Amino acid sequence: MHLMVSPRIGASSTIPTLTLTVIFMLTLSNGNGFATLPTELDRTQRCQLERTYKMIGYNCANLNLKEIPQTLKSSLEILDLSFNRIRDLYAHSFARYSSIKYLYLFENMVQNLEENTFSSLTNLEAIELSHNALITIPPELFQLPVLRNLYVSHNALLNLEQDLLKIEKPIKAPLQVLGLADCRLQRLPDFGVLPDLWQLNISSNPMKELTLGQFSPMCNLKSVELNNTQIPICACQVLTAELVLRRTKIMYPPLYCIPLTSSEQNICNAEAGREVDADQVANFHQCMEIRHSRQLDTEAKSTWMKISAAVAGCIVLFAIVLFCLHRRNARKLKAKRKPKKVPLKNNHRVIMVPPAGGAEEAPASSTSTTTAKCDKLLSDCD
Repeated sequence: MHLMVSPRIGASSTIPTLTLTVIFMLTLSNGNGFATLPTELDRTQRCQLERTYKMIGYNCANLNLKEIPQTLKSSLEILDLSFNRIRDLYAHSFARYSSIKYLYLFENMVQNLEENTFSSLTNLEAIELSHNALITIPPELFQLPVLRNLYVSHNALLNLEQDLLKIEKPIKAPLQVLGLADCRLQRLPDFGVLPDLWQLNISSNPMKELTLGQFSPMCNLKSVELNNTQIPICACQVLTAELVLRRTKIMYPPLYCIPLTSSEQNICNAEAGREVDADQVANFHQCMEIRHSRQLDTEAKSTWMKISAAVAGCIVLFAIVLFCLHRRNARKLKAKRKPKKVPLKNNHRVIMVPPAGGAEEAPASSTSTTTAKCDKLLSDCD
């Protein structure tokens, strides 16, 4: 390593300083020869408060975190902890963050989860756990009341099938999107009836057994991604054909899933037909009944809303009519109570008031004469 020092005053004192700096950097370097400057090590890295879609969120991505920070606002709704070094999660990790709706934990080293780690997240709608070291899906996630999106791709879920036998079914989580790509699955896990699920990703799995019956509990399935999924040829062709008949879109199927000739397809259909058992058919009917009952509930709520709106409109209209009638009657009563002005006709007589002190002393003849003159004047005016 060559050090270029420009000739200047005090250059001889600079060389030892640079040598010590290089030695310190090399001491801090790892096995790949990467050296980190001391300023980067000492720099404090904090989660950034952000607002997204009027929601409070924290961006804690790529901060070299090893545990969940506990100094954030408890009212946060979005928490991004991706690209960190979190390995262990405990029951108290998210205890004070019950308002979280979107949680991102992909690209960590999550391996050990304490029981009920996610139980306090009753408002959680989506969680991203891809690219970790999980061997199963935490069972409390299936009991969250509003969890719609669950991503656990690129985990070796070797214990998932066994753990699913212990959970209560049907699950409470209304799952709509489920990502299970590259999870080393040999068959589709039995989650029970999933009437809300419409998107499923099972790409890059060595599926030794995949039949139409395994999709029976997913009666609302709209999209299935099969990219690089290893499926037996006959099973894959029958599966894709039947799912298309159910109006399910197959995303990136293997090339050998192209339909065969009619004779070969009939053989595959006969072979696949024997694999459907009564329980799987019952799951499909149960799923359809749940969707039908929800549809009826939705229609009933809509009808009641319309009836309520109509009744409310009638009440408002009736109140407006009563108010108008009241105003009209009030005007009539006011008009009746107001006295009428009677115009004076031919009332031109002038009454002479006698003086205060001389009424008794004035002679009667002068009074009558004055009155007569006034009457004559008035008659002339008429």
